[in-house]
Amino acid sequence: MALHTPCSCSLQKEATCPICLEYFTEPVTLECGHYFCRACISQCWEGSDIDISCPQCRQTVQQRNLRPNRQLANMVEIAKTEFTGSKGKRRGRGLNPFQTQLPPVN
Repeated sequence: MALHTPCSCSLQKEATCPICLEYFTEPVTLECGHYFCRACISQCWEGSDIDISCPQCRQTVQQRNLRPNRQLANMVEIAKTEFTGSKGKRRGRGLNPFQTQLPPVN
């Protein structure tokens, strides 16, 4: 099992979509430089025809200008191999690295 060092946590964070909090799937880059899964950003913008903005920085962007990011996709595949078990789930207690396990409610 891989050790969770600050570097490995940073790699997991960079390989994670800020919308779905899972590893990127078909990562795309917006004009502002932020990355999202293609499906996540498309769903986020669904039904909007004007004033489409980045969910992170709120900069207005062109919806049709989604650039595939193959380099990030390759990095995500490396992270998946390094940090997931045989079923593709994150190792550990099954928590997203940005989530905290809460104590049981009495």
